[in-house]
Amino acid sequence: MPLAMLGHTLARRGVARETGRCYSWGMENSATDIDALACMRGLQSSGTIACATRGMDGAPRVRFLSGLHFELDAVYLLASRGMPFARQLMRDDRIQLLSEVKPGVSVRLTGHAVPVPEEEQVRWRLVIFNERPRYRDLYPAFKHDDSLVFVVRDGFFEWLDLVSEPILRVYVPFGNGRVVPSGYRIGEACTRCGTCLSSCPQHSIVSGNPFRIVQEHCLQCGACVKTCPRQAIVAV
Repeated sequence: MPLAMLGHTLARRGVARETGRCYSWGMENSATDIDALACMRGLQSSGTIACATRGMDGAPRVRFLSGLHFELDAVYLLASRGMPFARQLMRDDRIQLLSEVKPGVSVRLTGHAVPVPEEEQVRWRLVIFNERPRYRDLYPAFKHDDSLVFVVRDGFFEWLDLVSEPILRVYVPFGNGRVVPSGYRIGEACTRCGTCLSSCPQHSIVSGNPFRIVQEHCLQCGACVKTCPRQAIVAV
């Protein structure tokens, strides 16, 4: 099902509020509000999405994409077979897509972009052409078989809300993907001295044995790492 048909579903679930053609997420969100459906709709909310791949020389490459189509369980990308973008994905299918839901709130999809089976290329190419008619004139080669459609089905989302207090960071699996979080954790070397409590700008560290970082509210700034006298805080 295309995501354009999911507005009422999201509104009923209390995940988003409809404002014209797009959706905005409020300050009242909690980690339990954010699921793959909310993340996918948030990714689509921006007309242009930043995309990161690995270049042929191994260096990162970032570009803005608009030739995309969104389904409940997949994102389809259009590229010319001769473009560096397509060649990079054929060599290394790792990809990240980043969209700003609203100022201070972003959603990122990390996954693998693989070519759609050859027998389905025409179908998905036409879907994207119909949604993005300018592509027919912008890239004449796209009128023929020189275009290539990739699909991202498995990976994970990262929802980051820097507006709420404290901030909210949620990792959500997508398809059969596995979440690969980042950040910090407090290990067994913790002596519960409490030094880290005052150093955390988000107050996301709670007492315990050992102390614990509330990952949903962690800014991942590393301030606690610098102040821990036992070096008990390590990167995930």
